Amino acid sequence: MENFRGRLQRRMQELVNDQSGAIAVYAAIAMVAFLACGTLAVDIAHLVAVKGELQKAADAGALAGARALALGTPFPNWTNGAAVADATTKKNKVDGQLVTSCQVESGYWSLSWNESTAPEHLQSQTITPTALDRAAVKVAVQKGRDASGTSMNGGPVSLLFGHILGGLVDPSAKASAVVVIDSTLLPVTSCPPGEAFPLASPITYVMRYCNQNPPVSFKIGSKYHTPDGGQWTSFLTDANDVPTIRSLINNGNPTPIKIGDQIYIQPGTMDTLYADAADKIGDTVLLPVVADDFETHDHTAILGFVPFYIENAVGGADKYIQGHFVKDYQAPGAAGAPGAPNYGALGKFDTVKMVN
Repeated sequence: MENFRGRLQRRMQELVNDQSGAIAVYAAIAMVAFLACGTLAVDIAHLVAVKGELQKAADAGALAGARALALGTPFPNWTNGAAVADATTKKNKVDGQLVTSCQVESGYWSLSWNESTAPEHLQSQTITPTALDRAAVKVAVQKGRDASGTSMNGGPVSLLFGHILGGLVDPSAKASAVVVIDSTLLPVTSCPPGEAFPLASPITYVMRYCNQNPPVSFKIGSKYHTPDGGQWTSFLTDANDVPTIRSLINNGNPTPIKIGDQIYIQPGTMDTLYADAADKIGDTVLLPVVADDFETHDHTAILGFVPFYIENAVGGADKYIQGHFVKDYQAPGAAGAPGAPNYGALGKFDTVKMVN
C-alpha cells in the first residue's frame, strides 16, 4: 500500500514537472500579441497619414481664404474669404476621397491671445479692431462623426483591423488651421481709383521738396508756366480736352494706376483748370511722379506717387497750384510693396501667415 502511494505521488510530481509542449502554448500567446501590435501599428500609421491629409486641406483652405480677404474691397471681404476657403479645402482628398464638408470661420484674431484665458480667440467680424487685431480665416476639417452622430467626409477612417482591436484605435481624425492677414505700410506701388490728382510731378520737384521738416510750400503748374513745372495728365486715357481733366480733378483716376504704367501728358496750359482745382484746397491727393524730360502729347512712365496737400489754386495769367508734399501719408486703399521709391506715400502691404 505504501509503495503504491509513493509511486502515485512520484507520478503526479512527474506530470507537474513535465514541460514538454509548453513552448507551443507560449508561441501561440506570443503570436497573438505580435499580431495585435502589428495591426495596431498599421492602423495608427494610417490614422497619422489621414491626419496629415486633413491638416494639408485645412492649411490650404485657410491660406487661400485669408488671401481672398486681403484682396477684397472693402477690406476685409468676409464673404469672399469664406467662399474661397471652403472651395479650396474641398479640392483636397482625405483617405482617398475629396473633402465634402468643412467648417469655415472668419473674424479678428488678437495677437494678445492666450489660450488659457481666451479659448474662443477668433473674434466677431463686427468688432472695432485694435492695433493688435488681424483679419483671419479658420478652417476645421473632420473625418468621422460629429457630436450628433452625423457622418463627416465619408465617416470614420477605414481601419484594417479596428474591429478586432475592440475600440483601441479611435477611427476619427480632425485638423484645423488659422491664417491671419498681417498688414504693414510700405511705399505706394499702386493707387486705387479716386485717389490720384491729374497733375504729373517731375521727379526734380520730389527730390527737392519731399520729406522736408517743416514742409516747404511751393508752386507747381504747366510745363509752359515754369521751366520744370508739372503738367496735366489724363492718366491711362489719351485725351486733350478740358472736360476730361475737369472730371479727373473732381473724381480722381477712374481705374487703378501703378508704377510703370504709361500715362498720357496733356499738351497746352488749359488755364481754366487751375481755377477748378480750387475746389480741392485742403485736400491731400496723390500725384504721379514722372521723369524730368517728359514730353507733352505723349506717354511717360509713372516712377512713383507723392502725397501733395493743396493750399491754393489760381487760374488766369498767373496760374499755379500751391501746396506742399506730405511726409509718411497713409494713402487710403493704396497698395505698397518692398523696394518701391519712398516719396512719402505709404500703402498697405498684406502678408498671410499661420498662427497655429
